[in-house]
Amino acid sequence: MSDNNISLHDKVKKQILIACNSLGFNAKEEYKGKGWRADVFVTGNNIKYAFEVQITPQSLKKTLERQENYLKDGIIGCWLFEKEPAKQKEENPDLPLFKINNIENEIYISLKKRKELPLDIFISDFLQNKIKFCQTLDILPKIEIVFVNMDCWKCGIENHIYYLGGFNSPCNTKIHYNEAMWNSEKLVYRPEILNKINEYTISEKGKHLNIGKIKERHSKTVGHSYVSFGCFKCDSIFGDWYIHEAIMEACYDEGVVDKISFEVNFDFDLRLNAPHWCHPGENKFCE
Repeated sequence: MSDNNISLHDKVKKQILIACNSLGFNAKEEYKGKGWRADVFVTGNNIKYAFEVQITPQSLKKTLERQENYLKDGIIGCWLFEKEPAKQKEENPDLPLFKINNIENEIYISLKKRKELPLDIFISDFLQNKIKFCQTLDILPKIEIVFVNMDCWKCGIENHIYYLGGFNSPCNTKIHYNEAMWNSEKLVYRPEILNKINEYTISEKGKHLNIGKIKERHSKTVGHSYVSFGCFKCDSIFGDWYIHEAIMEACYDEGVVDKISFEVNFDFDLRLNAPHWCHPGENKFCE
């Protein structure tokens, strides 16, 4: 029988069996134990696994009850849901639970919005400890800078400003770093970033950008001075509220004129408290 003529449940089971056997693991389908029956039961390296393919709806409460039976027998239960339980808001170290996506008749496993892996790659990496639970999202030492248009409110000449396009975690989470307005200690003003910006704007690729000197200017709006963007010609301050509006528009790809990225090492911690199942690929695990 071809894969096109079998149920999604059986198709996923079949591919799990093939992936496990290709790695030298012993895999059996519909294997029974005391109080449990695994869709695919796998043994290898003195570890026992149970893969459950859940196509029909199942509550989080029922899933946790069934998972407890595996935990009692020293089995790592891994759940693949076509539709995840409604109350499963946070990822759980004791409940490896992932979503099945059937895309153009190919099966993928989704790790939330971080990434999707072909089913055979997911099974292989899960069995080889290339997927593990981490408590924080770490930051890769690479930063993206986005340049946008900003015409001077006073003299009307075309200027440009820039903002942080965000960071990526080792497991491919996009992390946006929001900075307070009217604050002179912003990340975008740090010397290691300013140096890269200056290098780029005097290069052949970046010479089209008109960026005024970044320095402390007085704002009548807030009644004090702070480090700011300003016009490269008349030096008028570009207030942070208008900078914020320009960035919001740029998030919808309006006014973006250029982007660059580069590696940078900061001397402070940018990690986020975000427990998750981590698949870093060629990177190191989050912590």
